[in-house]
Amino acid sequence: MNSALIIGVVFGILGIALVVLLPIVAIVFIIALFRGWNKQSGERRANAEAQRQRHGGQTVLEWSWPRAPGAPDAEFGDLLEEFPKKGGGSARFYERGCVLNGKRVPYNDLKDVYFDEGSSERGADLKEAIQNSAVLWLYRKGMFQRTLPIRDFVYGFDHADCRHIRDGLGFRRDGD
Repeated sequence: MNSALIIGVVFGILGIALVVLLPIVAIVFIIALFRGWNKQSGERRANAEAQRQRHGGQTVLEWSWPRAPGAPDAEFGDLLEEFPKKGGGSARFYERGCVLNGKRVPYNDLKDVYFDEGSSERGADLKEAIQNSAVLWLYRKGMFQRTLPIRDFVYGFDHADCRHIRDGLGFRRDGD
């Protein structure tokens, strides 16, 4: 038998194995990634539910830090924190809900709150600035409800304040 033929058959089999195994490995990796995210999200939801039970089934922002100056809201209670928006406006966090871009969101409508601290590098263009920005994600209940992002290049906030809001609503991980 010709050695070139043997080498061709071996590399042919290796190529077929690579084409078959690569998608399988990619699918397994994606499934593991989603399971990790769902586990962390489940921990945050369990902690938020425990806090909700402490307040009689209602989600309340527990706040032991200095309060923002401002008038209370008739529906949501006392103003606890305010992030000024660059160019006017603000994101206001009250005891029982928040007002963001004119949207009134009760905390009972949130299924998860996640804070991504971003990267210290801003990037050369707008796309990199968005990818590297810190963002507080407010995930609302319901299939057709839009997730509300609060990004640091749009709103002026401190990372500690975002952590306080996440933790004050009970959406902290067990390790945090």
